[in-house]
Amino acid sequence: MSKTKIWIVAVLTVLIIGAVSWSVYQTIGKKSVLNQSYAFAHKTKEGVNWFKITERKGKVTGHLNETILEESPEMHFDPNLFKHKYQLTGKTIENGYEFEVKQGKDPVMYEVHVAGKDLSVKKQGENKSITYKAVDQKKLNAYQKAIQDRYDELIDDSETRFYDYLRDYIKKVTGAYGYLYTAEDGSCQLFLQVKHMHIEGEWEGSFLMRTVPGDGSEPYKETKLEAGGVSDGIMFNISSYPEIEETKKGYIVGSTNRGAKSIKLPLKMAGGTAEFKPVTKQEYQIKSEAFKKQAEEKKK
Repeated sequence: MSKTKIWIVAVLTVLIIGAVSWSVYQTIGKKSVLNQSYAFAHKTKEGVNWFKITERKGKVTGHLNETILEESPEMHFDPNLFKHKYQLTGKTIENGYEFEVKQGKDPVMYEVHVAGKDLSVKKQGENKSITYKAVDQKKLNAYQKAIQDRYDELIDDSETRFYDYLRDYIKKVTGAYGYLYTAEDGSCQLFLQVKHMHIEGEWEGSFLMRTVPGDGSEPYKETKLEAGGVSDGIMFNISSYPEIEETKKGYIVGSTNRGAKSIKLPLKMAGGTAEFKPVTKQEYQIKSEAFKKQAEEKKK
């Protein structure tokens, strides 16, 4: 064989090998979308989740990563930033993949379908799918930095937000004429007034108790006590002298909420937790008169 023919055969061989390799590469690429991106991420204001995965011969390995910012509008405490990394295995299924992620004792399953360069992911037990975008390392780092920056901002601003929250809470509590509780069986009516509350959470006021003995052998009784305590908009404690009820601590620990829509106090006379609701002066007068009238009828 002449040198020319040998050269032509060599060139053709190289071209054929190259074409076959390119075809194989494209075929593998189409089947292995998971290998074409650095990661697949889903970002929200609350955090970012991303799959860092590879596929080989139909088997998937990698991790599900989470960075979660916990910021509740009902709380005034510092935010929390949680970072998790879970081991992931998976396999190809018809029209997609199935991922198994070890999150706690029981693994969590994900049904995954390819959507262009991205992934459409549906978590087991959920109806809607979530799109995880194909991202490079630079984009993923930017997502994580945005969450970290938001966390740092909230930490730096926490004291200001705390006192803004307290001012708003104090305005709501002291803005109500008082907080009233009437037992369903008509055995007692309790009225709490918060007359003054300081920015540190300390408050002063009064606590009125109206009771009606069940057997009717004793008269209607009314006792008004000076009261005070501390509240931060979540916890609400109250003490008085003499004590409303005898306790080991000398005060009763209850709870409330940011909107001061109710104050809950554990009281024996109420048979458990009494929920005090805010009332206007007019509402209070109407309900107190109704309770007194009911007490008189019981006495008869």
